[in-house]
Amino acid sequence: MKSIDYKRRKSFALYESRRKSLQSVATNQNLEVSLRWWAQLEKSKLPRQSSLSRVHNYCIDTNRSRSVLSFYKLSRLQFRRLVSKGFFSGFRKACW
Repeated sequence: MKSIDYKRRKSFALYESRRKSLQSVATNQNLEVSLRWWAQLEKSKLPRQSSLSRVHNYCIDTNRSRSVLSFYKLSRLQFRRLVSKGFFSGFRKACW
């Protein structure tokens, strides 16, 4: 099952270059106002799901949205479970 996050990331990658080029035209103060206005309108026509701010980290095992370690893309619960089973070297339970 592909998560919503995967679809949003794919959509972002598809429209990223177009969005960045339109953004650079829209914010360039040296261009005419009409051209900048046109770029802003074209940017607003792009799908909302393709925006970077819509991308959110989800756990790749459980689809949990909270407490996700972005480097491993795992929630803290799954990360703790895998570390205790020995899947990650260099980690151990802190005991004091």
